[in-house]
Amino acid sequence: MRISRLTLALALGASLSGCGYNQIQALDERANEAKSNIGVELTNRNQLIPNLVATVKGAANFESSTYTGIARERSGSGQQGAAPAAPAGAPAAQVQQAQAQLQQAQQQVQNAVKTGNPGQMAAADAAVTRQIGTYINVAVEAYPQLRATQNFTALQDQLAESENRISVARRDYNTAVREYNTYIRTFPQAITARVTGAQRKEPYEAPAGSEAAPNVDFSKP
Repeated sequence: MRISRLTLALALGASLSGCGYNQIQALDERANEAKSNIGVELTNRNQLIPNLVATVKGAANFESSTYTGIARERSGSGQQGAAPAAPAGAPAAQVQQAQAQLQQAQQQVQNAVKTGNPGQMAAADAAVTRQIGTYINVAVEAYPQLRATQNFTALQDQLAESENRISVARRDYNTAVREYNTYIRTFPQAITARVTGAQRKEPYEAPAGSEAAPNVDFSKP
Protein backbone atom coordinates (compact mmCIF):
# COMPACT_ATOMS: atom_id res chain seq x y z
CA MET A 1 0.00 0.00 0.00
CA ARG A 2 2.81 2.41 0.89
CA ILE A 3 4.58 1.65 -2.38
CA SER A 4 1.38 2.21 -4.30
CA ARG A 5 0.76 5.58 -2.63
CA LEU A 6 4.35 6.65 -3.20
CA THR A 7 4.17 5.58 -6.81
CA LEU A 8 0.90 7.48 -7.21
CA ALA A 9 2.39 10.61 -5.63
CA LEU A 10 5.44 10.47 -7.87
CA ALA A 11 3.29 9.91 -10.91
CA LEU A 12 1.06 12.83 -9.98
CA GLY A 13 4.07 15.05 -9.39
CA ALA A 14 5.57 14.12 -12.72
CA SER A 15 2.24 14.69 -14.41
CA LEU A 16 1.82 18.16 -12.88
CA SER A 17 5.38 19.07 -13.73
CA GLY A 18 4.85 17.98 -17.29
CA CYS A 19 1.68 20.06 -17.44
CA GLY A 20 3.41 23.29 -16.46
CA TYR A 21 3.26 23.29 -12.66
CA ASN A 22 6.80 24.60 -12.23
CA GLN A 23 6.27 27.30 -14.84
CA ILE A 24 3.04 28.38 -13.17
CA GLN A 25 4.92 28.81 -9.90
CA ALA A 26 7.72 30.73 -11.61
CA LEU A 27 5.31 33.09 -13.36
CA ASP A 28 3.37 33.55 -10.13
CA GLU A 29 6.53 34.56 -8.27
CA ARG A 30 7.53 36.95 -11.04
CA ALA A 31 4.16 38.71 -10.92
CA ASN A 32 4.22 38.94 -7.12
CA GLU A 33 7.71 40.41 -7.18
CA ALA A 34 6.67 42.95 -9.81
CA LYS A 35 3.69 43.99 -7.69
CA SER A 36 5.97 44.37 -4.68
CA ASN A 37 8.19 46.67 -6.74
CA ILE A 38 5.21 48.91 -7.46
CA GLY A 39 4.55 49.15 -3.74
CA VAL A 40 8.15 50.15 -3.10
CA GLU A 41 8.03 52.90 -5.73
CA LEU A 42 4.69 54.22 -4.48
CA THR A 43 6.11 54.38 -0.96
CA ASN A 44 9.22 56.17 -2.20
CA ARG A 45 7.09 58.81 -3.91
CA ASN A 46 4.98 59.19 -0.77
CA GLN A 47 8.13 60.02 1.16
CA LEU A 48 8.74 63.03 -1.10
CA ILE A 49 5.37 64.61 -0.28
CA PRO A 50 6.30 65.94 3.21
CA ASN A 51 9.35 67.61 1.67
CA LEU A 52 7.17 69.21 -0.99
CA VAL A 53 4.71 70.49 1.62
CA ALA A 54 7.54 71.84 3.79
CA THR A 55 9.05 73.68 0.81
CA VAL A 56 5.73 75.34 -0.02
CA LYS A 57 5.22 76.31 3.62
CA GLY A 58 8.70 77.80 3.66
CA ALA A 59 7.85 79.96 0.65
CA ALA A 60 4.63 81.09 2.31
CA ASN A 61 6.43 82.02 5.54
CA PHE A 62 9.16 83.85 3.63
CA GLU A 63 6.61 85.85 1.67
CA SER A 64 4.68 86.75 4.81
CA SER A 65 7.79 87.81 6.73
CA THR A 66 9.00 89.85 3.75
CA TYR A 67 5.82 91.91 3.57
CA THR A 68 5.79 92.32 7.35
CA GLY A 69 9.41 93.46 7.37
CA ILE A 70 8.85 96.03 4.63
CA ALA A 71 5.83 97.42 6.45
CA ARG A 72 7.78 97.75 9.70
CA GLU A 73 10.71 99.47 8.02
CA ARG A 74 8.46 102.02 6.37
CA SER A 75 6.56 102.59 9.57
CA GLY A 76 9.75 103.05 11.60
CA SER A 77 11.40 105.41 9.14
CA GLY A 78 8.31 107.47 8.55
CA GLN A 79 8.59 106.80 4.82
CA GLN A 80 5.64 108.01 2.83
CA GLY A 81 3.69 105.74 0.58
CA ALA A 82 1.74 102.59 1.12
CA ALA A 83 3.55 99.36 1.82
CA PRO A 84 3.14 96.64 -0.80
CA ALA A 85 -0.01 94.68 -0.24
CA ALA A 86 0.31 91.16 1.06
CA PRO A 87 -1.19 88.48 -1.15
CA ALA A 88 -4.87 87.83 -0.73
CA GLY A 89 -6.02 85.12 1.62
CA ALA A 90 -7.82 83.16 -1.12
CA PRO A 91 -4.64 81.71 -2.74
CA ALA A 92 -3.30 80.64 0.67
CA ALA A 93 -6.62 78.96 1.47
CA GLN A 94 -6.52 77.13 -1.85
CA VAL A 95 -3.01 75.91 -1.09
CA GLN A 96 -4.14 74.61 2.31
CA GLN A 97 -7.11 72.85 0.75
CA ALA A 98 -4.91 71.26 -1.92
CA GLN A 99 -2.44 70.21 0.78
CA ALA A 100 -5.18 68.50 2.78
CA GLN A 101 -6.40 66.64 -0.30
CA LEU A 102 -2.84 65.61 -1.17
CA GLN A 103 -2.18 64.26 2.31
CA GLN A 104 -5.47 62.35 2.21
CA ALA A 105 -4.44 60.77 -1.10
CA GLN A 106 -1.04 59.99 0.41
CA GLN A 107 -2.75 58.04 3.19
CA GLN A 108 -4.83 56.16 0.62
CA VAL A 109 -1.63 55.00 -1.05
CA GLN A 110 -0.23 53.76 2.26
CA ASN A 111 -3.41 51.81 2.97
CA ALA A 112 -3.57 50.36 -0.55
CA VAL A 113 0.05 49.19 -0.48
CA LYS A 114 -0.68 47.37 2.78
CA THR A 115 -3.59 45.49 1.21
CA GLY A 116 -1.55 44.53 -1.86
CA ASN A 117 -4.70 44.78 -3.99
CA PRO A 118 -3.70 45.97 -7.50
CA GLY A 119 -7.00 47.73 -8.11
CA GLN A 120 -6.81 49.69 -4.86
CA MET A 121 -3.15 50.50 -5.47
CA ALA A 122 -3.92 51.77 -8.98
CA ALA A 123 -6.81 53.93 -7.75
CA ALA A 124 -4.72 55.41 -4.94
CA ASP A 125 -1.80 55.94 -7.32
CA ALA A 126 -4.03 57.89 -9.71
CA ALA A 127 -5.44 59.94 -6.83
CA VAL A 128 -2.07 61.00 -5.45
CA THR A 129 -0.76 61.80 -8.94
CA ARG A 130 -3.78 64.01 -9.50
CA GLN A 131 -3.38 65.75 -6.14
CA ILE A 132 0.36 66.32 -6.60
CA GLY A 133 -0.42 68.08 -9.88
CA THR A 134 -3.14 70.20 -8.30
CA TYR A 135 -1.00 71.08 -5.28
CA ILE A 136 2.01 72.15 -7.34
CA ASN A 137 -0.07 74.23 -9.73
CA VAL A 138 -1.94 75.98 -6.92
CA ALA A 139 1.24 76.55 -4.89
CA VAL A 140 3.15 78.05 -7.82
CA GLU A 141 0.24 80.34 -8.59
CA ALA A 142 0.10 81.52 -4.98
CA TYR A 143 3.88 81.77 -4.50
CA PRO A 144 5.60 82.35 -7.88
CA GLN A 145 9.02 82.59 -6.19
CA LEU A 146 8.84 78.83 -5.64
CA ARG A 147 10.15 78.31 -9.17
CA ALA A 148 13.42 79.96 -8.19
CA THR A 149 13.79 77.87 -5.02
CA GLN A 150 16.51 75.23 -5.22
CA ASN A 151 14.63 72.78 -2.99
CA PHE A 152 11.53 73.09 -5.17
CA THR A 153 13.35 72.48 -8.44
CA ALA A 154 15.18 69.52 -6.86
CA LEU A 155 11.84 68.07 -5.75
CA GLN A 156 10.49 68.52 -9.26
CA ASP A 157 13.34 66.37 -10.55
CA GLN A 158 12.82 63.75 -7.84
CA LEU A 159 9.08 63.57 -8.44
CA ALA A 160 9.60 63.24 -12.19
CA GLU A 161 12.08 60.41 -11.64
CA SER A 162 9.70 58.75 -9.20
CA GLU A 163 6.84 58.91 -11.70
CA ASN A 164 9.07 57.30 -14.32
CA ARG A 165 10.04 54.46 -11.97
CA ILE A 166 6.40 53.86 -11.07
CA SER A 167 5.53 53.74 -14.77
CA VAL A 168 8.25 51.15 -15.40
CA ALA A 169 7.17 49.07 -12.38
CA ARG A 170 3.55 49.21 -13.51
CA ARG A 171 4.47 48.10 -17.03
CA ASP A 172 6.63 45.23 -15.71
CA TYR A 173 3.82 44.02 -13.46
CA ASN A 174 1.19 44.13 -16.20
CA THR A 175 3.53 42.23 -18.52
CA ALA A 176 4.11 39.56 -15.85
CA VAL A 177 0.38 39.30 -15.16
CA ARG A 178 -0.46 38.99 -18.84
CA GLU A 179 2.07 36.17 -19.27
CA TYR A 180 0.78 34.38 -16.16
CA ASN A 181 -2.90 34.71 -17.08
CA THR A 182 -2.27 33.55 -20.63
CA TYR A 183 -0.24 30.57 -19.46
CA ILE A 184 -2.81 29.22 -16.98
CA ARG A 185 -5.58 29.45 -19.59
CA THR A 186 -3.63 27.44 -22.16
CA PHE A 187 -3.98 23.65 -22.44
CA PRO A 188 -2.65 21.53 -20.79
CA GLN A 189 -1.57 24.05 -18.12
CA ALA A 190 -5.22 24.97 -17.59
CA ILE A 191 -5.78 21.52 -16.07
CA THR A 192 -2.87 21.97 -13.67
CA ALA A 193 -4.08 25.46 -12.79
CA ARG A 194 -7.51 24.10 -11.93
CA VAL A 195 -6.09 21.26 -9.84
CA THR A 196 -3.71 23.54 -7.92
CA GLY A 197 -6.18 26.42 -7.56
CA ALA A 198 -4.16 28.91 -9.60
CA GLN A 199 -6.31 31.99 -10.15
CA ARG A 200 -6.24 34.76 -12.73
CA LYS A 201 -4.33 37.82 -11.51
CA GLU A 202 -5.70 41.35 -11.60
CA PRO A 203 -3.80 43.85 -13.77
CA TYR A 204 -2.72 47.25 -12.49
CA GLU A 205 -5.20 49.59 -14.15
CA ALA A 206 -6.13 53.12 -13.17
CA PRO A 207 -9.87 53.70 -12.70
CA ALA A 208 -11.88 55.31 -15.47
CA GLY A 209 -11.59 59.08 -15.49
CA SER A 210 -8.10 59.25 -13.99
CA GLU A 211 -6.76 60.25 -17.40
CA ALA A 212 -8.35 63.66 -16.79
CA ALA A 213 -5.96 64.37 -13.92
CA PRO A 214 -4.08 67.67 -14.27
CA ASN A 215 -0.53 67.46 -15.51
CA VAL A 216 2.18 67.97 -12.93
CA ASP A 217 4.22 71.00 -13.94
CA PHE A 218 7.79 69.77 -13.63
CA SER A 219 9.16 72.53 -15.88
CA LYS A 220 12.03 74.67 -14.68
CA PRO A 221 11.72 78.47 -14.55
